[in-house]
Amino acid sequence: MNEVSQQILKHYQIRKTRKQKLNFRHFIISELSKKGYDPKEEKIKSSTNIIIGDMDKADIIYTAHYDTCAMLPFPNMIIPNSFIGFILSQFFIVFALFFTTSLLYGLLYFLLLLVNIDVKDLSYSLFYVSLLLVTCWAYFGKANTHTANDNTSGVITIIEATCNMPEEFRDRVCFILFDNEEKGLLGSNALAKKYKNIKQNKLVINFDCVSDGDYLYFFPTKAMKKDENMKKLLQDSFLTQKNKHVVVNKNFGFYPSDNLSFKKAYGVCSLKKGFFYYMNRIHTPRDTMFDKENIEILSNGICRLTEYYKK
Repeated sequence: MNEVSQQILKHYQIRKTRKQKLNFRHFIISELSKKGYDPKEEKIKSSTNIIIGDMDKADIIYTAHYDTCAMLPFPNMIIPNSFIGFILSQFFIVFALFFTTSLLYGLLYFLLLLVNIDVKDLSYSLFYVSLLLVTCWAYFGKANTHTANDNTSGVITIIEATCNMPEEFRDRVCFILFDNEEKGLLGSNALAKKYKNIKQNKLVINFDCVSDGDYLYFFPTKAMKKDENMKKLLQDSFLTQKNKHVVVNKNFGFYPSDNLSFKKAYGVCSLKKGFFYYMNRIHTPRDTMFDKENIEILSNGICRLTEYYKK
């Protein structure tokens, strides 16, 4: 990895507060300016995205979100390419949410009893307050201190690609680092609404959680699902190596990231293989797995795809 990527991994893994995001943006803009780029901040509503290149001229837009999440007491389990697995993973998250809410409810109930407050008529209200507190914790709680996979890996994939991109191809690409993905894809949605042509017509490839698993999955949006030429181009560009597998998903697939804001898009993640292909550890202090080989495969693939792709 280049020095910029090493600095991100060492000093900029926490990007949650306004100040942390601002420091990160200033660092990225300063470093990429030294590499011959002209990166810019663009504030749209509550989000500040980093734009590296010209969106209108670019053939392909490569993206990742740079914001990071609060630390949760349970992992955000994702099973994106199996309908049954996806439903089970959602049940797990709902169960974990209500289990945590119930624990908080029990604690509040006990504390009110200790101070001799009659809670008989407050039970329902107390549960809703507990649910609200847990939800606020998920969005506004203490920052997760380890974000190697989600989404420092996607950010570094983009940075490695910018630094490795031959100068003759730089005019054909645009790189975007989105803000506020963790709050509901706010940064990418805002950009897509402002730039209708980008939303409808540009090819967007989004990298989110790509460093914890040996299976690098590309999840196409509906508009790209039957594009066999693009599938072959991706397979020719992002090369399977030894124990690493590059897969363009064909059947059921739903990857909940910024790729959903665009019509012609792919969401890229790394998965582990068990009974299902799955992702875990994210949104917890256990998010420490950073596979440099994955980053190399993807960043080199970005450079190849940029060369091979013709609109």
